[in-house]
Amino acid sequence: MTRPKRNEHNKERILQTGMELFNRKGYHGTGLKEILDACQVPKGSFYNYFASKEQFAVAVLEYSHQLDDEKWESWNAHSTGDIRTQFRASLNLFIEEYKEDPITTGSLLTNLMGEIGNASDSFRQIIDSSCSRVIDCIEIHFQNAQQEGSFRDDLPARALAQLFWDCWQGALLRTKVEASTQPLSDAADMLYTLFAPLNPEQQG
Repeated sequence: MTRPKRNEHNKERILQTGMELFNRKGYHGTGLKEILDACQVPKGSFYNYFASKEQFAVAVLEYSHQLDDEKWESWNAHSTGDIRTQFRASLNLFIEEYKEDPITTGSLLTNLMGEIGNASDSFRQIIDSSCSRVIDCIEIHFQNAQQEGSFRDDLPARALAQLFWDCWQGALLRTKVEASTQPLSDAADMLYTLFAPLNPEQQG
């Protein structure tokens, strides 16, 4: 196996540090010096990878999105039961992660949407693109569940995916405000019931 080059390790360490700090303190509350001190790299190394703090934030969002994709795929690959059951199990794993620190952990995309969503064209575009990509993936997942018979099929999979996304984002924000994962658990319970097939005979 080919090992990543040293500069690739440095770049990933900077991205990981930025993701943790942005989640904890927000974009505006995190200074460049704090990022550099936390990951112990000189300013010159930072600017070798990123032209500005704004470009860095865009890269961090992409990095966070990639990690969430990998995590979701791994959890689904190791879960059992129909797709609706697997979906709920994956939500439970996310909720367990958030329990460690419901205020400073969670979805970076959710955390930054309200803070910098309209700050610039580049922020608006990357956030809109990230949301669309997530909803696209969820839609495919829900389409498969409808074909399997474990999801209701009286509504388009796209509509269900958008409903889930909007509901989950709201629950994530409430989780930070209330310092509790109860809003996530409530949302997961409600969605699991709401997405069930209307015909009981469809359920395996």
